[in-house]
Amino acid sequence: MIPEAVNTEQERLEICNTEDVENLPPSTTEASTSTFTPRKPFEELGSRQKRRRVDQINQSLSLSPDELKATTIASLRNTGNEDVGKIMNHLLNHPEDLEKVKECLSTSKPKSSTYSPDKALSLLVSLKLSKWQYISLRETASENRSDLYPSYYKIKQAKAKCYPGKEDIIITEEGAAIKLQALLNLTVSRLLEVITLDLDSPTELLLISKWGFDGASGQSNYKQKTEAEFDDSTIFMASLVPIRLQQCDGTIVWENDRPSSTFYCRPIMFKFTKETQSTVVTIKASITEEIERLQPIKFNQVEVKHQLHLTMIDGKISSYLSDTSSAVCDICKAKPSEMNNLKSLAQKENNEEVFQYGMSSLHAWIRSMECLLHIAYRLDFKKWSCRGDDKEKMSLRKSAIQQAFKKECGLLIDVVKQGVGTTNDGNTARRFFRDAETTARITGIDKDLIERFHVILQTVASGESVDLSKFSEFCRDTAQLYVHLYPWYYMPSSIHKLLVHGSDIIKHFGAIPIGKLSEEAAEARNKDFRKYRESHSRNK
Repeated sequence: MIPEAVNTEQERLEICNTEDVENLPPSTTEASTSTFTPRKPFEELGSRQKRRRVDQINQSLSLSPDELKATTIASLRNTGNEDVGKIMNHLLNHPEDLEKVKECLSTSKPKSSTYSPDKALSLLVSLKLSKWQYISLRETASENRSDLYPSYYKIKQAKAKCYPGKEDIIITEEGAAIKLQALLNLTVSRLLEVITLDLDSPTELLLISKWGFDGASGQSNYKQKTEAEFDDSTIFMASLVPIRLQQCDGTIVWENDRPSSTFYCRPIMFKFTKETQSTVVTIKASITEEIERLQPIKFNQVEVKHQLHLTMIDGKISSYLSDTSSAVCDICKAKPSEMNNLKSLAQKENNEEVFQYGMSSLHAWIRSMECLLHIAYRLDFKKWSCRGDDKEKMSLRKSAIQQAFKKECGLLIDVVKQGVGTTNDGNTARRFFRDAETTARITGIDKDLIERFHVILQTVASGESVDLSKFSEFCRDTAQLYVHLYPWYYMPSSIHKLLVHGSDIIKHFGAIPIGKLSEEAAEARNKDFRKYRESHSRNK
């Protein structure tokens, strides 16, 4: 017989296991009023219900402690938790280790430290994060109980400390500028915040910086009301990079380890105008006047003076400033037809004032590559000038060389880009010279000459001190090899300046390595300007 009432889960199970279950009368209770509740899985129970069910299982199984231990360890092993089983077995057999485990469990995890606002700002700028990206990153970290990133409000406060006062910023319809004195004062104060100086008496320091300007075309034309003659498709920008902070005896207190990076590149001004000789001369005169009026800045016991070098310029601007043609050497005034006559060049008088403009090491890579390419294009007829049928020969050979570089090296050589010149840039030139054997095979240029150019270019871009006597001799031998191999192709003024006047220019700057005076930071800053303009200004 079936009992009238089923009071316990055990009784219900006993009933279901009997043969009488087949003789159970059909239920007369509607489905909607059924009171039978399916048994919940163990993991869905609360802590109290879990303890109650465990007690029921222990009572029904009636296992001894040793049997329960062995059963539990075996179950852990069978479910892939063998390491947990080993730890449990060890603790059961060595109860003296329980205190160590309890101590580890009770010790709270150390709270993660928070970035300082300056460090977080540095991260934001280096990774080029937008406001939304930074806030999303911070919220994700907070969800994982990490306070690593400070609030964006603190980032804005840290940003404000990086700017001069509003009274020192001049903004017009055509551009913007920062007073040079204010910019240098801010630079010095920020440097002294991170430098530890052990001073017992007032000290004089000298901040050596480089500056220059460059134009860039291909900017976006915005749909805004402007004067008819206003053109925002071209930009002319001046910038400054601190190189070294030193004592009067030459002891270096701080040195910029990335002088060619935009990380330390500080804008002086920008203006929507074309890079013309009149623009270059006018802006150079304006900034030079500010430099002459610079006053030392004092912080506690430290007085800092300034020394600025106009070296962040290319050969075109150097020609504008020296009022010479780009085909003529602005130092010795040698014409193209005189460049390969090394003996007569030694008799010419040099204009040493032009040494102050440096060597433009980035453009030296590009111009050296282009010089060798132009020789390679003309090897079929070996003439400097290209006329008549020679033009077709040069065009065919140029196309063959371009295809070979694309196929073997993945390089785009001398390909015209709409509005921005050609594909010839610093990275392309470095790869061109790095594999001298492949370059010589594709172009037909002497391998020794390619390797010599590579050594010279690496030297002037290295940022290290140069042995002037060895460098001068090496450049002279390279020039003689060039003239011996290709006397029919006049040496370009940029190559002439590198090989003939390179050692004199390096000597002019004394203890400052010529590689630290590169114009590369100003060139790269043009890309940043385009990005910031697109991201932070209205276009209509």
